[in-house]
Formats: sequence, C-alpha cells, structure tokens
Amino acid sequence: MPTTTTVETTASTRAAESRQEPLWVLFRVVFLLSAMSWGGLALMAQLEHHYVEREGRLSRVAFSDLIALAWMVPGPVGCNVAVQLGHTLRGSAGAWVAGVASVLPFFLLMTLFATFYQTPAMRAMVSPTLINHFSVVLASLILVTWYKQTRALVRGRLEWAAMLAATVALAYAHAAAAYVVILCASFGAGWAASPERQSRLRLTVARGDWQLIAGLAGLIVVFAVPLPHRFELALLWPRLAGAGMTLFGGGFSALPVLKTLFVTPAVGISDSDFTLAFSLSPLSPGPLLNVVPFFGYLVDGWPGALIATLALFVPSGCLVVLARRHLLQLKTNARFEHGLRLLRAATTAFLAVAVLRIARHVPLQPAYFVTAAFSCVCFARLKLPVYLVYGTVAVACGLWLFYAHVL
Repeated sequence: MPTTTTVETTASTRAAESRQEPLWVLFRVVFLLSAMSWGGLALMAQLEHHYVEREGRLSRVAFSDLIALAWMVPGPVGCNVAVQLGHTLRGSAGAWVAGVASVLPFFLLMTLFATFYQTPAMRAMVSPTLINHFSVVLASLILVTWYKQTRALVRGRLEWAAMLAATVALAYAHAAAAYVVILCASFGAGWAASPERQSRLRLTVARGDWQLIAGLAGLIVVFAVPLPHRFELALLWPRLAGAGMTLFGGGFSALPVLKTLFVTPAVGISDSDFTLAFSLSPLSPGPLLNVVPFFGYLVDGWPGALIATLALFVPSGCLVVLARRHLLQLKTNARFEHGLRLLRAATTAFLAVAVLRIARHVPLQPAYFVTAAFSCVCFARLKLPVYLVYGTVAVACGLWLFYAHVL
C-alpha cells in the first residue's frame, strides 16, 4: 500500500508537470544551461537538476524516458533531450523554443571563432606542429570515449561481431553510402537475430507523420547516393541534413561522416582546418557537433553557418518529437530493442575509424607519443577538463617551438 507521503509527492509532481512553462522562461533557462554545459551529457545533467530536482516540473522517471529516447534516435543527444523537454512542457512551440535555445550559444561562439580564424594573424599563430599536437589530444579523447562506449554497449558475441565488421568496413569504405548501409545492416541483423520472434512492430502513424518520415528518408538518400563532383557543393546542405540522420553515439562519431562531406575539392575545406575545428570543439559549450556552424561559415560566411546548423539539428529534432508520440509502442517491442542494441554497437566503429584517420596524418615522432600518453592519462585516469589538457599542450608546444627557434 502506498504511504500518504508517497501519494502526496506523486500528486504534487503531477501538478507541477501540468503547469505551463512560459516560453520566454523556457528559452532563458535552456539558453543559460546550454551556455554553461560542455558536452551533451553536461546539458542533460543540468536540465535534470533544474526541472526535476529544483522545479519539480517532471518526475525522474519521465526525464529518464526523455534520455532513453534521445539515445534511440540520431543527432545530438543533449539537444534532443532539450527538444523533448520543451515539447513536454509547451507542445510544438516549446520544442522549437527549447531547441533554438540549446543551439544558439555554441552557434554564436563557433561562428565568431570561424570569423577570427579567417584572419591572417590567427592563421599565422596556428602552426602545423600545434595542429598535430591538438590532433593527438583529440585522438586520445576519442580513444577514451571509444573504450567507455564499448564497455557499455558491446557485451555479447553478436555486438562484438557487429562492431568489428563495421570497423573493417568503414576503414576501407570512403563513400557516404557506406555509413547508411552499415547502420541499416546492423539494425536488420539485430532484428533478425532477436530471440523474440512473435513480436511485431505496429504503429498508428498519421498522414503528416508519414510525410515527415518520407522527407527524412529522402534526405538520407541524397546523402548516400554518389554524386558527380559538380553537385557536391550545390547539394551540400541537403546532404548534411541526411548525414545527421546517421549520427548515433555522440559527436565524435560524426568525424568521419562530416569529413566525407566537407573535405572535398568541391567544398574546399582542408584536412588541417577540419581537424583543428574538431580539436577545439570540446572547448566550446554545447555538444561536440558544435563544429557544424564553423564549417558552414568557412563555406559561405554567416548564411552558411546558419543553414548548416539548421540542416543538421532541425531534422533530428523533428524525428525525436515524432518518435516521442510512439514511445510506448517502441519501448515495448523486443525485436526493435534488439535491433537497436546491434546498431549502437556498430556506431562505436565510427569512433575507432576516427582515431585511425587522425593518427594517419600525424608524423611518427617521439614528441607526439608523449602528448598521446599524457592526454590518455589526463582523460582516463585523472579525468581532467578538456580545456586544461589543451591549454597545457599548447603552452608546452609554444615553449618547445620558442627554444627550438632560439637554439
């Protein structure tokens, strides 16, 4: 029998959830929390502290459902949680307000960084040696992330087989279609290998939802289909939107996918510019996909930064709201969950391939091995903030270059 205190707590929680959050308050809170959150996990923790523990607007179980669904769909997990939170509190308008508020801080900061990066003085300060050391730090951070994700997501033999097969396939495949095929094959294999054979996925989908699904599927096709070089720049933003539909497992998994889009002769972003942007992305608030406005600015200035941000973040926000409407049906289907398990295991291959592609461009010199060892110890053992590691490496690199020039 529930106690009187439990009943009263449940009643007060429901009352808190039923109160409407003013849109301007929702925007202000999410904007400030996003501006003070380095990484999607930090944003989720701050949102939970404010709306669950402090304000009591949602129960802990309800917020856990938001997080679980955010991991189930592609895109930035922290922003997906913010969009769902806004939808829960104020419907469609709240989803848009919370989504914009979660993206705006890092959009402004990374676009401003791109404007300064274009100046000759900034480019002169960024030496090839510093870029290589930053690349090593980035590879170490991704390697530690890969290790943690494999421990959490890759458990059984089937998951290990999916992860290894995806890694080998991605290591030799450079076409955009490879990412889509690997994810679809992993989910399909998990669905087929599920021990639950009788479970069928039945969804009642409205006409408007079918139109949204068709539109998102069309973007994935535009991303996956090989195009002549003359169309790569013309269709860059639709292809970026389709690429966002393949990004599971955190921002670092996006590195090989986004590199396929932006580091081409038609688009014109160099490999060093791309790597440096990803290296510095952990220094800015927001998810690690905060590099997208930076790349958009390099392609087409402020309009490019805005269009790139909309292209990547809007489709995943629409998808997570759509999935939320059918949450109970998705959560109770055993075969669907088994397919997601293999899909999540396969996404860890994106991290492994990102490390390999970064390491391939770094010279085999003792100094870089020292930076790698230092970074791994800082991230894995000492759990130091990312900005502190980058700052230490930058100072050490600057002193090394100064004394080498003097001597």
